[in-house]
Amino acid sequence: MDKEILNKLIRVVGSDNIILNKSEMSKYLIEWRGVYTGKAGAIIKPKSTKEVSKILKIAYSTNTPIISQGGNTGLVGGQISFDDNHIVLNLTRLNKVREINTLDKSITVESGLTLLELQNVCKKNNTLFPLSLASEGTCTIGGNISTNAGGVGVLYYGNTRNLVLGLEIVTPEGKIINTLSTLIKDNTGYSLKDLFIGSEGTLGVITAATLKVFPLPKEKYTGILKVKSPQKSIKVLRFIQENISTPLTAFELMNKFSINFVKKNIPGTVSPFNDFKWIILIEFSSLESSNEEEEKIQNLLGKLIKTDLVEDAVIAGSIRQSNEMWKLRESISEAQKAEGGSIKNDISVPIKFIDKFIRTAISIINKIIPNSRCVIFGHIGDGNIHFNISQPIKFNKKDFLKKEGIIRREIVKLTMKLEGSFSAEHGVGVARKADLKRYKKDELIIMKGIKESMDRKNIMNPGKIIDC
Repeated sequence: MDKEILNKLIRVVGSDNIILNKSEMSKYLIEWRGVYTGKAGAIIKPKSTKEVSKILKIAYSTNTPIISQGGNTGLVGGQISFDDNHIVLNLTRLNKVREINTLDKSITVESGLTLLELQNVCKKNNTLFPLSLASEGTCTIGGNISTNAGGVGVLYYGNTRNLVLGLEIVTPEGKIINTLSTLIKDNTGYSLKDLFIGSEGTLGVITAATLKVFPLPKEKYTGILKVKSPQKSIKVLRFIQENISTPLTAFELMNKFSINFVKKNIPGTVSPFNDFKWIILIEFSSLESSNEEEEKIQNLLGKLIKTDLVEDAVIAGSIRQSNEMWKLRESISEAQKAEGGSIKNDISVPIKFIDKFIRTAISIINKIIPNSRCVIFGHIGDGNIHFNISQPIKFNKKDFLKKEGIIRREIVKLTMKLEGSFSAEHGVGVARKADLKRYKKDELIIMKGIKESMDRKNIMNPGKIIDC
């Protein structure tokens, strides 16, 4: 990389905050699954919005591409640099809590704060930030916003987009745009913040955000239900929503393969059921703490069993049991690693088509690679299914992964036929660009126009989402 550019950058952040050593750079250039391995001219770690602004002014004047990065937990390659002349802008040092506004029910934080740290700060202040992901100990709020992360709370609280009130943004030219606000209503033209949410760092750099917070539940009730099919699970979901006022804040479907992998590969995990096809993890959150709430939930589950919607049900009797139930769900991706090659699909379909999608997708996989193990789990309340395929036992991993292209095409084709999305919550990055070109041609023309008008030199995460 050009030494003159590096010297200018060092003067902004200091030599201790720019990484040039190849071995030290590697952890910022390898996606956690090992699917994408990149390269870069430098890793820069600014500590303030002003430093980000100065870095982008240098980048703009020298035509140096910038790849924004948070905790490097993305799954589609959007946070990885693939060029020796590109700079990775790692934002984890921007991790301050700027303001907690209890009257407006909001919190303003910098983008490098981890999601777990944000959750803990809110809990200490008797509030709740409801976004929850398996990677929350590492992922950052800036990354969550840049990818419009989903997670297990979408059913009740919505995607990340629904939780953002305002943003602080640095444009490609280095200009700081402050739209941080606690306003619920602001109908003054285009919503700039919504352009940046889900843009994966291709339009500018998010340096801070004002976020919605909610009353902290006084009690949570976690349970696992045994059901015969995804179709039954949807009927269970609607029955619960129509028959109890206590907010249902999580509804996660998991198949037998996913749970068996967890029990086999993750120490200390237990399942309340051994003989099952599908289980549902449910959680209710209540602002009241009373025996009546628990009785209402127990009565509801009793009705579900009597109507044959649910085969059996267990409610956690302690925080420890609740954590054990959640560990089953949160460990699936990690557990699947130990089973060899895997092909992952993060899709969504209208809820009415969930059962049809799952049945048809399993049939497709069995024809392409017989005896593949389909690991199926997801946020059924919002139609988001993680349909992952593990290689057959004793099958060659390389031979299995050679089939990824055809498997992906067939799963995406099915998804789009059922009015769905080929990327429900992981984003586009580099992994889903071909699908975007194939299925979103009209939208892509508009996206390119926005990109070209806001990033005229194409220095912000070039090659991700779209090509300009």
